[in-house]
Amino acid sequence: MEIIFLILTSFIVFTSQPFKWVIAVLMLMHLIGIAWLVGNPNSYYEMFNESMGLDESMMETSVVSTLLIFAMLALVLG
Repeated sequence: MEIIFLILTSFIVFTSQPFKWVIAVLMLMHLIGIAWLVGNPNSYYEMFNESMGLDESMMETSVVSTLLIFAMLALVLG
């Protein structure tokens, strides 16, 4: 799945002018995630299992803050 995302985003980076750097940063983050998963899968899945144990209020706060950050970015960059 990550490889498909990298191919799709690389197509966008090389054919589109606006937001090139945003897409490139996302590509690098996914590439790092792939390298981490391939290089040390136990650590990756331990982190995933720990994040599932977070309490409900923390998850709600993170979702709301993420949505607010994306809304602000859309207003500033759009």
